Amino acid sequence: MDRIVRDACDKRLVLLGEESHHGSARTIAFKVELIRRLVEECGYDSFIIEAGLYDFLRIQERLGAGEPVDEAMVADAVGGMWANQEMAPLISLLTRQLAAGTLAVGGLDDQVNRGTYAQRDMSRELMAHLSGPRREECGAELERYMTWRYDDTHRFTAERASFIQGCWKELESVLASPAAPVTPRTRGHLRMARNLDRFFERQVAVMSRPPEQAGAARDWSDFDHRSRSMFMNLEAFLDQTPRPRKTLVWLATIHAAKSLASLEKDGRPPTSFGAHVQERFGEQAFVLGFSALSGSYSLSVTPRRFVLEPALEDSLEARAFSPPATQDTRYLARDQLRDAGPRAARPLSYAWVTTAWETVLDGLLVFREERPPTAAHR
Repeated sequence: MDRIVRDACDKRLVLLGEESHHGSARTIAFKVELIRRLVEECGYDSFIIEAGLYDFLRIQERLGAGEPVDEAMVADAVGGMWANQEMAPLISLLTRQLAAGTLAVGGLDDQVNRGTYAQRDMSRELMAHLSGPRREECGAELERYMTWRYDDTHRFTAERASFIQGCWKELESVLASPAAPVTPRTRGHLRMARNLDRFFERQVAVMSRPPEQAGAARDWSDFDHRSRSMFMNLEAFLDQTPRPRKTLVWLATIHAAKSLASLEKDGRPPTSFGAHVQERFGEQAFVLGFSALSGSYSLSVTPRRFVLEPALEDSLEARAFSPPATQDTRYLARDQLRDAGPRAARPLSYAWVTTAWETVLDGLLVFREERPPTAAHR
């Protein structure tokens, strides 16, 4: 860990990846301890995670009003995907730092986390800004969506998604009008409406798209749109204070990656969130990925377990633990990734990808054995 702290300490942004199933306990525990050290030793003063921004905006509103924020609120904002015991020390750290005013915390995503303020109460609060029949019409459809009361009689279609998007666009117009009051609450509600507009725009596009043809190149437009939306939220988060922040970003490695050109040999490759970060911050950003030689993982906090297939003989993971290596973890810095040349590795989703990994990551931590996380007691 000391080498990673040294590599990351003087950066403005550190992107901490994880494989896309979000079910690797040792990765999560390592990231939690690394965050503590970077905050305490290197002056990092903000944290943003690949979760819906809505509950985090509500937390900001409460703090601004002098209201308390507890660990349950922070855990809800982080989301059920990381509702595990390995994450608990980070929830405590974030809650303490928020109360002390020493760490800004936010969400990257425009998606709505289930079981949160965003799903339970946000729509009713936002619809209060509309008037007349539209408040009732939009409110009824949003209530159906947030509680997912769709069936064979009431299907969720592209038309319904478009209707909901229209509600958010109308709300944006109301909150952005010169006559609208400008308060911390209304500013937060406007950011919510803009994100929900982008989220439903993406849903409409996906649901309206014709089925992909067999053998055709994958359509990455949904991924690209989400990457851009997350980067817009990062920029808004960083712009909240006039002085530059040092920011820790928690997300999947496929989003953190500096480039994903290796994923598409025949068509146009996807554009990751990390690519936008690289374009703006360059060498001021540091991207860390994680992988494992062996072990198992889960699909987030679900009971579904998967065993890692044996490492390919000449993969980065196998080379990291080739004799005489006896360590439990091995860290490959960017120069080591570059010297290894194009090689198979599996930090994105535990599927083997062959590429020049220094174009994707600035560092890779490999565990000898990974394991699934332990569900939190909530």
